[in-house]
Amino acid sequence: MSQGWIDLQINGYGGVNFNDEGLTVEAVKEVTERLERDGTSGYMPTFVTLDPEMQIRSVRVVTEARKKYAICEKNILGYFFEGPFISKEPGAVGAHAPEWVQPPSKELFDRFQDAAEGLIKMVNVAAEIPGMADFVKYLASSGVTVSLGHQMAKSPEDIEACMAAGAKAFTHLGNGLPNLIGRHVNIINTALVDDRATIMFIPDGHHLPDILLKLYHRAVPIERLVAVSDAQFVAGLPPGTYRVGGLDAVLEPDGLLWYPPRNCLVGATTPMAKMMTLLKERIGYTDAELDAVGRRNPLRLIGLE
Repeated sequence: MSQGWIDLQINGYGGVNFNDEGLTVEAVKEVTERLERDGTSGYMPTFVTLDPEMQIRSVRVVTEARKKYAICEKNILGYFFEGPFISKEPGAVGAHAPEWVQPPSKELFDRFQDAAEGLIKMVNVAAEIPGMADFVKYLASSGVTVSLGHQMAKSPEDIEACMAAGAKAFTHLGNGLPNLIGRHVNIINTALVDDRATIMFIPDGHHLPDILLKLYHRAVPIERLVAVSDAQFVAGLPPGTYRVGGLDAVLEPDGLLWYPPRNCLVGATTPMAKMMTLLKERIGYTDAELDAVGRRNPLRLIGLE
């Protein structure tokens, strides 16, 4: 792995979508090369909630690319399953397909992991789903990093059960949750004060306001922060209108990807290198802190220290 940023959450980039049924081995190679040119030298393809058979097919394609091309083997650090073990409720499900949300299933995860040949390094789950703590324990015992997100958990007790079972992180904290949450007791505050938890966040200037990025920076020790891009396949493409998740999304020149009729974000498009500049210039990160949130911490989170 060459020197560059580490991105644990990439759904796609430069026109290549890891969640598309037409994904090819050559496309995986091309997007890996493009990411390296743009400053990301290590990353995890991220699989969202879809038909499990489609997820398995995509994983097999990426796994074959790692076998065929040296740059893919070197730069693809593992896989992040952001779904399907999440909440299907509006506000929590985000851009995931609610009809394919699944309850905790060791058998289904094992099918995913078999297709990945053991390369699933991180799984996102919703803490409040019945049986989730036992599922988290199963994942953690197999060496998988468990992150909590796309959830409706309202009580610290839900979170505590999963943290005690082995969960280590929160997925893009501040996003993938309803706009209306508890004024005092809520998932953001719960995550910030839990010394066991790594906070993953999207510092693209659109998903989180600067005031919240500053709060994370001031309230949480730097070793507990990990920046991710959560990039969609339109990242790296010119401004325009693109079909994303069944919507005619508009990609603005500043990287904002949104659906005007609903005034909502449709995904992220900002590469890690640009996000690091934003953190330095607008939030006040030092170079050492950038190295922590963009290199050291993500590698440690997935056990590649």
